[in-house]
Amino acid sequence: MNKFTTSTLALVAGFGIASASTVVINQAPLQPVVQAASNEDHTLANRDIASYLANCQQYESSDKQFRGFTSIKQITFTGKHTLKVDVNDDIFQLSKARRSLLIDTMQNGVIGTLMDNGLANFNQAAVQRGCKTTVYLNGQVIGRSTAHNYRQINWDK
Repeated sequence: MNKFTTSTLALVAGFGIASASTVVINQAPLQPVVQAASNEDHTLANRDIASYLANCQQYESSDKQFRGFTSIKQITFTGKHTLKVDVNDDIFQLSKARRSLLIDTMQNGVIGTLMDNGLANFNQAAVQRGCKTTVYLNGQVIGRSTAHNYRQINWDK
């Protein structure tokens, strides 16, 4: 009887360990795979946004609609409808109204780029509201979206 009990316990313990490791093996990859897909989407989005910015900068000299795009160094999509925009010093050569129009035009282009490539979902209200945007010059915030209308920028200078 002791032999049967010891063997049974060893067998049950073996199944318990085997099933626990099966659960761990089956569940462990889910988190990194989900994170990798999200990081990959951000990478793709930022690559497409960089291409959009380069195109706008190329057209600046021939089309007034694109005036000011060379003042933008980089646009980074940081997540759920949020943008970080790094600019050059020459942004201050533009009036506040022109800077705001530049950011609005840039938001339209970024939203279109993300939607066209299936990298972000925007419903009609989100498109109208725009992307929450923070504008940086040399690591310092110089402008940010208002709380209720992301297309309206409050400039620090």
